[in-house]
Amino acid sequence: MTETSVITKRRRISLCQITSGAISTLPKITHIALGTGGVDEGGEPKIPLDTQTALNKPVGQYEVEPVEYPVETTARYTIIVPEHELVGERISEAGLIDEQGNLCAVKNMYVKHKDEGVAFTFTFDDEF
Repeated sequence: MTETSVITKRRRISLCQITSGAISTLPKITHIALGTGGVDEGGEPKIPLDTQTALNKPVGQYEVEPVEYPVETTARYTIIVPEHELVGERISEAGLIDEQGNLCAVKNMYVKHKDEGVAFTFTFDDEF
């Protein structure tokens, strides 16, 4: 199976610098951005690029709920899109955004259609 998620190069540089002591703080993840540009013409998820600085076609950004740790090396970020937002959108890409507004990770997926009157819960696992 083709890999459909990636940690961005910008974030990997920061991770390298913090573990080596070159920087002393790492901006925390605060939002998940959603977009409609994660699939090709045939509806298959595209391979995301680690050089991306934004989603291909962003449509919304939401503050993450309290972070969970299902295993010691995974941070699970969750958002809830309210019932009356992004109605009709065909969500196919998501990105972790840090407190400085940087894109830290990208996940492309099969299209999820957002209906009216339905809250949309999205979870993004950041695995180390």
